[in-house]
Amino acid sequence: MKHTITSAAIWLFAVCLAVAAGIAYFNFLPHSSVVADALRLDDQEATIRAIQRANPAVVSVTVSETQKPVATPDGKGTIQNLEVSRRNASGFLISADGLILTNRHVVSIAKGNEGEYRVTLYSGKQYYAQLIGTDPMNDLAVLKIYDAKLPFLQMGDSNKLVTGSSVIAIGNALGRYSNSATKGIVSGLGRSLQASDSNGEDEQLQNIIQTDAQINVGNSGGPLIDLNGNVVGINVAKDEGGESIGFAIPINEARPVIESARNLGRIVRARLGVRYVIITPDIAEQKKLPRTSGAYVMGNGPEELAVAIGSPAALAGIKEGDIIYEVDGRPVDERQPLVSYINQYAPGKRLGLKVQRGDKTFSVIVTLDELNPL
Repeated sequence: MKHTITSAAIWLFAVCLAVAAGIAYFNFLPHSSVVADALRLDDQEATIRAIQRANPAVVSVTVSETQKPVATPDGKGTIQNLEVSRRNASGFLISADGLILTNRHVVSIAKGNEGEYRVTLYSGKQYYAQLIGTDPMNDLAVLKIYDAKLPFLQMGDSNKLVTGSSVIAIGNALGRYSNSATKGIVSGLGRSLQASDSNGEDEQLQNIIQTDAQINVGNSGGPLIDLNGNVVGINVAKDEGGESIGFAIPINEARPVIESARNLGRIVRARLGVRYVIITPDIAEQKKLPRTSGAYVMGNGPEELAVAIGSPAALAGIKEGDIIYEVDGRPVDERQPLVSYINQYAPGKRLGLKVQRGDKTFSVIVTLDELNPL
């Protein structure tokens, strides 16, 4: 049987083809624009929601150091308390009963019982706070105000952060602009930082988050949150030598501090008892080391021994010049330095370490003890 194609059929086919092409064109161009607009709107809405969720739990912290009353020379009276220094910074509530996380350098202006800690909530309500303790391993401190049903921040998981993650820094910028928010991304992870405070005191911070979210003076101790409003870091410092180079302590590093403050009423840290530098390829080449990663045990003269006398490391036979390269089967490197593993555990925890000494490797078991607070 012979098949024929009529002019009507040809015309109908052409019409269908044109309609299909038009639909495809319509779906391609406008759809791309709609998706882009929707993504921008979603990002903006997520940012607003995150800030609104976090704000009630972000506090302004005012620390004042005062002189104690002293008798006048004639013995007839006393000189009243005199405020000699003052610092305005930030913090955030981590429990409904008033535990507040902030930086150690924020509270360090006050010595002993001569300090006064005042906390102002987002609502404007003010409290006097008690210093629970400072963290001897990190730039962290815990304050306590006495109330109930207070708003508090939920903890995120800083181990899930990747470079490019959106983050928001909130705090008492310049000590005057409470609950100021700046947004950026995670610019880097696992940074090491030599930080100095206004008293000229230095400390070495490791496994730090770098962000381009602006961290101004007064933001110290405030939260770094994700777009869900969960805290992933504690704002700690910025690099004055560059633009938008800020740093935050990962919230996972603070979990042992929070738990010990909550359960024991003081801050407890575990101790291994070694001083070390994290090995990089440059350090390995400079010191002719057999590994390009790990913790190279080394001291700094008689005042700072490589291995503390009587420490868990000393009892396990660790010596200066050793390289600790694994903790319970997990590698020690720039992203996961030795201290980040030790900070995860309480005193009494037994750990397996792999060590290289010269061209030999061996394993040791250590039982962590308690680090005395600074």
